[in-house]
Amino acid sequence: MSRAVAYLSGQKASGRKLAFDGLRVLLFTVHLAVIGYVGLGWLIPSRGALFFYALLLPTIVMQWLLNGGASIVNNVENLARTGHWNDASNNFEGTFFKTVLRAGGVHASQAQITTALCGLMLIFWIAAVCHMVLVVAPPA
Repeated sequence: MSRAVAYLSGQKASGRKLAFDGLRVLLFTVHLAVIGYVGLGWLIPSRGALFFYALLLPTIVMQWLLNGGASIVNNVENLARTGHWNDASNNFEGTFFKTVLRAGGVHASQAQITTALCGLMLIFWIAAVCHMVLVVAPPA
């Protein structure tokens, strides 16, 4: 993660260096934790946790689509910094995956990223539901 932070801190946007302070590092870590949960949550061996996961994934997708590609984590940062839900001057709002992919040398459009992520989330959701069906409940 420190390599990504170093890369992003050295980038220029609109002719100025991007501020990568403690709040942004914390929220970047929160983003990574959510991504890890979404990517690996279907492996949880508990029916209740899989049920929660299967309800959470569509919620994440819907909020992301309805919020213009920005996550609630971005909105929390905006609220903490400016007191507003959206902030046009926040270069990271709605561009988390684009920024991370660009740091890895992949230049994809927002439409390509949205399509790929919605497809992946659908695959994870199907895997979670199938896993939930296969988990044997402990005897009562």
